[in-house]
Amino acid sequence: MEIKKTNVDAEKFAYKFMESIQRKVSNSEDIEKSAKEALAAYLTAYYVALDFNNLENSFFYEEKKKRNISTYQRILRELNKY
Repeated sequence: MEIKKTNVDAEKFAYKFMESIQRKVSNSEDIEKSAKEALAAYLTAYYVALDFNNLENSFFYEEKKKRNISTYQRILRELNKY
């Protein structure tokens, strides 16, 4: 059975994540706050996706070592450090 690695399109993931966050803008002061929150959400999601892809690549291409946990368990363990 061939194991296929997963690759997340960081830009698409981050854009969809940013769109999914509900933000209310009631006055002009809230526009800047809302823009900052949207940007923070986008950048956070983008870099989490890049980290996932880097971890995925390192786990799939490192020398084959026998371990007691699966590749995805190791990836999730690394991502949970945030």
